[in-house]
Amino acid sequence: MPKSNDELMMDTMYWWGIPTLFRCPHKSDPLECDIALVGVPHSTGNGTTERNQHLGPRAVRHVSAGLRRVHLDFNINPWEKKIIHDLGDVPLPEANNNEKCIEDITNFYEKIAKSNKPVVSIGGDHSITGGILQ
Repeated sequence: MPKSNDELMMDTMYWWGIPTLFRCPHKSDPLECDIALVGVPHSTGNGTTERNQHLGPRAVRHVSAGLRRVHLDFNINPWEKKIIHDLGDVPLPEANNNEKCIEDITNFYEKIAKSNKPVVSIGGDHSITGGILQ
């Protein structure tokens, strides 16, 4: 069934709705997608949050709301070829405890690894890499 004019209008308003990476559907189950997008709002790897790297995932969600890049030379449109979901942010309830955050990141990514899905991560500071790779 074709979309109404109102639905088409709302789809094109990049600032409307719940912010997700590239306006992908938000679903927390990695088994429901081909490619997972994850935010990792962490910035205490350097001992402080004053540099605000934890705001990175939110900022990228905002900026990417109007973007869906397509490779023009190779005519590859990943949005049509794969099911891509934003799984949300890694929950970090003890945000100022770096060791606990790395443990939480590792546990979050274990679930994705068990589903055998590729994941694109938006951080955070450089310390998130260790938790992701574990």
